Amino acid sequence: MAPKPTLPPTPTPAFNPNLNAILPTHRIVAFYAVPGAYATGPAYQLSDAMLAHLKAQGAAYQQIDPAHPVQLGIDLVVSIPDGSPGPAHTYSHHLDPATLQQYIDFCQRNHLLLFLDLNFGWAPVMSEVNFFLPYLEKYTFVHMAIDPEWMFPLHNGIPGVNLSNVHAADLNPIIKAVAAIPMKYHVPRKILIIHQYRPSGDGTATPNDAGHAEIADKRNLTLDPRVDTVIHVDSVGGYPGDHGDKVRQYHQWVHDDLQAYHNFDYGGFKLFYNIEAKTGVMTPAEVLAMQPAPLIVTYGN
Repeated sequence: MAPKPTLPPTPTPAFNPNLNAILPTHRIVAFYAVPGAYATGPAYQLSDAMLAHLKAQGAAYQQIDPAHPVQLGIDLVVSIPDGSPGPAHTYSHHLDPATLQQYIDFCQRNHLLLFLDLNFGWAPVMSEVNFFLPYLEKYTFVHMAIDPEWMFPLHNGIPGVNLSNVHAADLNPIIKAVAAIPMKYHVPRKILIIHQYRPSGDGTATPNDAGHAEIADKRNLTLDPRVDTVIHVDSVGGYPGDHGDKVRQYHQWVHDDLQAYHNFDYGGFKLFYNIEAKTGVMTPAEVLAMQPAPLIVTYGN
């Protein structure tokens, strides 16, 4: 009796990090906070009331643009800037692991995204990033945000006292590190938020002057298709004419720079419930009227 022919093994399907990726099919509406600090944002404390508020805010965007289902989230500062050097001489400290785990568990129970927001101070950039990357590797719903406003890689300023000025070379290793996660750990594509509070130095005579530019050479940011990089405009209103200024900054830092540099993917936008109440917080309709419509909208206090 002739032996049966041996069939070739069935090939294992290649992992596709695009499956179940949040962007660009969804819009993210998130609350910002430093835990325990009310002034920073609504997520400073975990509660049913905060979650209900977040759901209501997200529903307002969903109603206007049902084509982009809203995914709710929390933007949590875990590398917290300090005005004093502290024991590590980094002008920053980490959120304690127990509190961070409380936020992770809360987000997991309630199907929220969680952005680990790094402010750095003087801490070595990639040491700080690498400390928090295991959370992105373990949890599919955990992503990263970075705030160059509080980064002083040259140790030439103090958070809350001086303005910062960073280069694309400071940010590109972060983009690369986050981009490598999906294929290595078989999780959906990650999101990296880069907050922008002040202009970039591109095309100016003094790109390295912190008084004029936050990112000296935004044009040199690396575009990596393995990560969704979002430029998130953080301008603060609360004064006459603030709406026009916020819209203008979004147009310049997202719309114009996206067309000029093609080195990030989407725009984000921040609003402040308390600070901007005196002039009226921009409505979801006003936010979505900007082009391109922000795919991440966050709220502080």
